[in-house]
Amino acid sequence: MSGKNLGEKEGEGEREREKVREREKARSESILKQVKPPDLLSLLNALLGFSAILLVLDGAAAVEVAVVLILAAAVVDGLDGAVARRVESSEFGEYLDSLADLLSFGVAPAVVVCVLLAGSSLALCVCSAYLVSGMLRLARFNANFLEKDLREDLVKGDFKGFPITMSAVFLASFLLVSLEFVFPFHLSSPLLLGLTAVLSLLMPSRIKYKKMKEKRILVPLVLIFFTLFLLFFSPLFALRSLFVYPAAALLVLTALYALSPLVLNASK
Repeated sequence: MSGKNLGEKEGEGEREREKVREREKARSESILKQVKPPDLLSLLNALLGFSAILLVLDGAAAVEVAVVLILAAAVVDGLDGAVARRVESSEFGEYLDSLADLLSFGVAPAVVVCVLLAGSSLALCVCSAYLVSGMLRLARFNANFLEKDLREDLVKGDFKGFPITMSAVFLASFLLVSLEFVFPFHLSSPLLLGLTAVLSLLMPSRIKYKKMKEKRILVPLVLIFFTLFLLFFSPLFALRSLFVYPAAALLVLTALYALSPLVLNASK
């Protein structure tokens, strides 16, 4: 072995030992000192999801606000990822993010749908399936992220299964549109139940979805979200009633994204 190669190996070993020492030092500190900016966004995400659950359990009259909080959690989740790519993340940041996602995009939508459908046996089964599917989707993503080779694929391109965040956005936008347009219950409830069941199948599936990384997609999407929030929380009733239009746009976009693998495969 040449002196150069030996020196490189010794340098790598020293860097690994330094990382181990840093991790041991971090573990000896208070957990509050280890919290980084991306972790704060994960905690905000979880609090929004928790607030949505409390609102809908307090009465069906607050469902619209609860659903908008789920959409706000989706925006915070996107900001969390963007910040984590630019600043230092904590050692437990990835796990904290997944726990927040499970609460806001797994538990909260399942509770909202179950409450709206009056907790029927069928609704309970479908909502339970949605929650379990979301858990499996997140667990598989985390397991793959721990593998170096698979992590590079996840960061660069595709991932398997419909994202749990997009599933929650799909359900939330559908609920806003159906509640605002006052669809007859005998029509909207089977649609809501069917949509929840379909998402339960898509999340843990092996269907590949492209990451939405292009600015021409992300910028309009962010504008739609913030337009919805501004209109929904507007003190003027005439403006507030318009929030259904960005909600409908979100519904269409998430539906197209869910169907995108079919379109891409058909074009090949």
